Amino acid sequence: MTMPAQGSRPPAVPRGAIGRIRGSAGVAEEALRGRTERIKRLTPPPPPPSPTFERLLTIGGLPFLLVRLFWYNLREVRFWWPLVLPLLAWTAWRTYHRERAKSVQHDRTAQSRA
Repeated sequence: MTMPAQGSRPPAVPRGAIGRIRGSAGVAEEALRGRTERIKRLTPPPPPPSPTFERLLTIGGLPFLLVRLFWYNLREVRFWWPLVLPLLAWTAWRTYHRERAKSVQHDRTAQSRA
């Protein structure tokens, strides 16, 4: 019979509200992982990018490196596009309006001082 190493204890099971939260988060994570795997199996692979688009991204050098990385990562999550693309559009819209409001406020402040 082997003895457990000194100082090692069996992992404690969290109790109370924290334990219930961690347990339900684990169940939700497993369900999401299973759903994602099923969707990946059912989603056909994306068509390869056109040779001219691929050549443009390659020739573009460093400025297009970010575009290429963004494009490849976006293609990897293509089954999440119905959620991701509207979220990206909303974030861009909100950021634009926030920056625009700051610019207008800055211009008004500068005009009132002059």
